[in-house]
Amino acid sequence: MTTQTAQNPVREKLLKGLSYQQSGEIEKAQRCYKQVLKKAPNNPDALNLLGVTYRQMGFPKRAIEYIQKAIASNANQSPFYANLARAMLDVGTDPESLLAVCNKALQLNPKEREALNIKGIALTNQEKLEEAEEVFKNLLVSHPSFPDAFQNFGLLLRKNKDYEKALVFLNRAIQELPENAVNYVERARCRLELEDFKTSLKELRNALHKFPDNGELCHEYARLCFKVGEIQDGLEYASKAIEDLPSNPHRRITLGVIQYSVGNFEEAINALETAKNLSSAPLPTAEWNLSLSYMAMGRLEEAWALHGARFEDTLSTVVCRKFEVPEWNGEPLDGKKIMIWNDQGIGDAIKNASLVHCVLENHEDVIFEAPVKLYPLFKRSFPDAFVRTSQFDTETFEPTVSDYDVHCCVTDLVRFFRKTPSDFKKGRAPFLSFDKTKAVQLHNRLGDKAKKPIVGVSWRSSNLAPWRARWYLSLPDFSPILETPDITFVNLQYGALEKELDWLQHEKKLDLHTWEDVDLRDDLESAAAATACVDLVITANTSVGDLAGALDIPCWRFGSVSTVILLGQQNPPWYPSTNYYRIQPDQRATDVVPTLQSDLSDWAKNVDMTPRLERLGLSI
Repeated sequence: MTTQTAQNPVREKLLKGLSYQQSGEIEKAQRCYKQVLKKAPNNPDALNLLGVTYRQMGFPKRAIEYIQKAIASNANQSPFYANLARAMLDVGTDPESLLAVCNKALQLNPKEREALNIKGIALTNQEKLEEAEEVFKNLLVSHPSFPDAFQNFGLLLRKNKDYEKALVFLNRAIQELPENAVNYVERARCRLELEDFKTSLKELRNALHKFPDNGELCHEYARLCFKVGEIQDGLEYASKAIEDLPSNPHRRITLGVIQYSVGNFEEAINALETAKNLSSAPLPTAEWNLSLSYMAMGRLEEAWALHGARFEDTLSTVVCRKFEVPEWNGEPLDGKKIMIWNDQGIGDAIKNASLVHCVLENHEDVIFEAPVKLYPLFKRSFPDAFVRTSQFDTETFEPTVSDYDVHCCVTDLVRFFRKTPSDFKKGRAPFLSFDKTKAVQLHNRLGDKAKKPIVGVSWRSSNLAPWRARWYLSLPDFSPILETPDITFVNLQYGALEKELDWLQHEKKLDLHTWEDVDLRDDLESAAAATACVDLVITANTSVGDLAGALDIPCWRFGSVSTVILLGQQNPPWYPSTNYYRIQPDQRATDVVPTLQSDLSDWAKNVDMTPRLERLGLSI
């Protein structure tokens, strides 16, 4: 305290108040300080401590008033400025003002811990991350057991994307102050960025046992459940997070995304629309997921209106190219040259390419920039367009060639040509062409196996992120389908592992014909030729199914209820020859195997191999 010669009654009352305050009896402490101020209205210690109690009770503005009076009474006490900075931080004061107060405290005492702590926070908020890191390092040297320093340094490191190092400090903060739920939340966010899902599941479950009603922890657990494919648990905890804080738009987005993933599309739309209404700033993540939800319900006009939000959503993986020429919006081209480009993965590129034919029906001068893998196949399939590989700088996304008047993303062509689900009936089938010579060569190599019905199979994607992997099968799980008699099975699985195929051959004694010289992943011309050799394709929800659909080959495709290719229909309207097998949210992919096995046995009894032979130009 500042007054060492104060009268004993005043000093005793201050000490008694401080004792109450330290033990958490804030109201009793306030009464002591107010009694002191009745006798000594300008007592700086009483003013300062009373201000701190108001901040502890959740009244930071009132706290600021009293602490400023304390400073007016005695301007040479660094703790006063530190306490003022803390209250200012609580009311959301701008970083520049916070720094000014902290620097005043540090002029009086360079080791004032609260001033160093808040200075580090203010610098972090100003994006002066190197300066902030130096401040926190000095703070931890001066006060090596200060929990807030570990927490805020951890937050700084997370913001700086140094997640591994952030975990060290957040774990220490938890050790020093285990009753602070914020540190558990921030640790979970680091784990999510590092994709350390297994560790995070254990930590978050323990944290929720300790803080069962903490909305932030419920929200993080919901996000994690979605990432690992435990979407039913995710739905429960996303709902709990909303109950805790209904006005939080980001929690509404999480709920909406999970509702979409379990097939509750109306509920997803409600959650995402509410998120938009709650936010004063644009929410492209909400709009993009709204577009997906509208698509899933077949409400295409509403879906396409929000489709462009994918370019603004930082969580989206689409390619957002930059152009100096205008975007085509469906107006007559009047002799202008249009360039069509791709923004998504191989499966989406194949699907959306069906609409290029619509442009070519009305316009002659069309450039189609294709992904490298699809270039030969698209060049063959679109002889009336100038097909080339994508021409842009992968760092700046600026074009390296500008020989066109307007541009349009192939994904956005759907807005002009498929405004309702019934419009898809106008599409070509097939809409891609295969190399017939190569296909016949591959077919001939089957020898006597070609006399049986031929089924091409694929059981998973190469992208085995947990939230996707739950909809795929391993080869052992898929193998009962391959036990169906009197069928020749051929491998269409790109990236199949040698040990998988060896296991199937030597352990299960099952024959899966593999053209070992065909690169199913990168040589899509050959993959298309191989696909053309079969009577039926059975596949997970991957580009193998898109290729089969584009070639108009019968396909049984299995996956989640929320796939965007369905557009509210029983089967994908993009591909008339495809039947879709839904895996419900409370099921696993293995649950679809008995159904596929039973249906395949029935199919084999009545299969007509004529379409395959006619497709290849072979005699019946």
